[in-house]
Amino acid sequence: MEELFVSLHCFKLDLTAKKMNKKELVCGIEEIAKRAAKNGTFICRQYLSIKHNADLMLFNLADSYELLLSFKEALLQGFGKILNETYSYLSVYEHPNASYLKEDNKLKYLVAYPVKKDPKWYLLEEKEQNRITKEHVNLAVSDPNNENIRSYTTYSFAIDDFEFLVLYEVESLAKWMKVARNLRKAEARKWIIVESPVFVGRKAETV
Repeated sequence: MEELFVSLHCFKLDLTAKKMNKKELVCGIEEIAKRAAKNGTFICRQYLSIKHNADLMLFNLADSYELLLSFKEALLQGFGKILNETYSYLSVYEHPNASYLKEDNKLKYLVAYPVKKDPKWYLLEEKEQNRITKEHVNLAVSDPNNENIRSYTTYSFAIDDFEFLVLYEVESLAKWMKVARNLRKAEARKWIIVESPVFVGRKAETV
């Protein structure tokens, strides 16, 4: 099972601190990410948001926690006066072949939020958990709006305040909203006790 460390950082921006526009900031962050990638697997995807608590979102993937840490230190050293971090999350992505996650799929939007389940969920028999989870997955897969949507369930048990960080890369926010609305029918919903705040952003352009 391949493992990648995932971090999500949300920032409010004060671009007047360095008299810089968003495009210059995005390009500067990309350069820091390129330097980090010389020390291992490291990817930084940047998204611009209209949410009140996040002007800029960074979705990072790395093969070690240390690489995430060194990137953030370099980020704050270069742009600490501009970036006011409002939220951050740490998780681990497990997959038989996580290489596809490393590839830029050109999907335009990112949707991400933390999840916590009712403790009683973990007391269910594994067979029952699998049945409920399978129903949830089948609802998503069979939804006619489920195209150009990539979902990642990442794990945060005992390394963050929540149990999961779920991320979706999507081409259409409207279609994703319809899929999510349909998933409200799933039995699995009754075991979810936290799934907020929700962060949404459009991929930032560097050219």
